[in-house]
Amino acid sequence: MEENYILSVCGKQNVDGNTDKVELETSASYVIRNGIRYISYKEYDPDSPLKHYRTTVKVSPDNIVTVIKGGEENHQLILEKGERHKCEYNTLFGSLSLGVYTEDVDIRLDDNGGELTVKYSIDIESELASLNELTLKIKEAKNNVHSISNIE
Repeated sequence: MEENYILSVCGKQNVDGNTDKVELETSASYVIRNGIRYISYKEYDPDSPLKHYRTTVKVSPDNIVTVIKGGEENHQLILEKGERHKCEYNTLFGSLSLGVYTEDVDIRLDDNGGELTVKYSIDIESELASLNELTLKIKEAKNNVHSISNIE
């Protein structure tokens, strides 16, 4: 996939009253296939800069957001407003079963990019583990003459 967009990612996580924030700006691809929007980008391991994995955010027409992370610690989060989904989170040490409840999904994406914000909580064995907010802002790279790929 051609990475001809700029993606800003802001993730906030609150665990037991302590808030962490992670921000990232990277190149990404942004395509539409059969009405589904896909934002895909590489994330690098801060401890091993040559090591990376691909993250794909899938936004369906019915406002369900699926975050798919590849690599050694792969997982898939299904984020649907007002719903709780069970998700498997694979790590080097084994697999965890998580509950993911989505409080809000705000999708403001069009053919040129836009913004997506999702607020959700994660529980382990029905015990609240964290409150989370994920914001993605995607825009076409300035030096790019290509437009979004609408693939049907």
